[in-house]
Amino acid sequence: MIIFELPAHSAGRGLRASSLGSCRVRNPIITLRDRGDLSLLAEGPAPTHTAAEALQTLEIVLGEREIPDALSPLIFETEQTPSLDRLERALRQGLDVFVLEVSQDKQFSYGDIYLNQNFVARNLVQAQRGALLDWYRRVCRGGFADEACVQAALTKMREAGLRHDEAMADLLRRIRLDRHSADAMTRSLGALMSKAGGRWVVIGPFVVPGHDGAIMHERRDLNGKLEVAAADCGATFFDPSQLIADYGQATVLASDGADIYEYAEGFYPLLGEMLARLVRDPRPAGTRTSAELLPYEPRRGPQAARTRQAGGGGQKGVWRRVAKYFSRRIAMIGRTVRSLRAKG
Repeated sequence: MIIFELPAHSAGRGLRASSLGSCRVRNPIITLRDRGDLSLLAEGPAPTHTAAEALQTLEIVLGEREIPDALSPLIFETEQTPSLDRLERALRQGLDVFVLEVSQDKQFSYGDIYLNQNFVARNLVQAQRGALLDWYRRVCRGGFADEACVQAALTKMREAGLRHDEAMADLLRRIRLDRHSADAMTRSLGALMSKAGGRWVVIGPFVVPGHDGAIMHERRDLNGKLEVAAADCGATFFDPSQLIADYGQATVLASDGADIYEYAEGFYPLLGEMLARLVRDPRPAGTRTSAELLPYEPRRGPQAARTRQAGGGGQKGVWRRVAKYFSRRIAMIGRTVRSLRAKG
């Protein structure tokens, strides 16, 4: 969760907003902060991937929910709940807009507590050096592990000299993976909007053109659910998939387009400006398209984004380019004059 302020166009307080989501919204916002386009007021405690996880985060920040220390590594990647005082103060001062990015409809949980999918993999499964791989596969495929699977995992951990006490057994028995329905997402979004107020913008996952496997099928389905939920709750919805068609996969996605999970770092400035436009957009809630939000024509987008990041946008940027042009022309004339004198 990040709380930030966009500068006002006139005298007075700027537009205050918060983002709830993964690094796919965090990194572009940090990029705008680093180049002075917005002010960061507070951030924490961890990234989220589902609407239910985002709701839980908001409840934690507001003091409405407490997380047991035993589960903190799987939610915050810390030994205990981090301090959230600054975040709570900024939140209670009032925000104008919330940006909710949802990249998953599958959610790990322990009872009624939602767990971060990356931290479950890293701090539980990988930490046991392979002893929980069969358990993890069973949970991912079937929602939860039966007692035989749990006991087999505990035996492997005992033989490897790893923790295998009753608390670990309880974790393995009660952690499950569920896919949230459109109705569940609508309820989560409605609860978020009722707790925080303000204008809400929902951003879905990107779908890569030409990829028709299970992952992209799930993302298309998720975007459909999110668009319905946003319409039902009175929020704006944006599907970023068109960005890839507009700018090209190699430009938009990391690893020259090979990474189907992350945006390219060089594309962060344009993404950040798009997010800022979504935040500033005064129109009634509805579905937005990239054509309405992008600050540049697609053919020129990445180059224009780099020019703007380097300070080349606007009137000052025009004069810099004019000065650079004449500087080059004068240098070329000087070289020509020296060459003629040498020949004479």
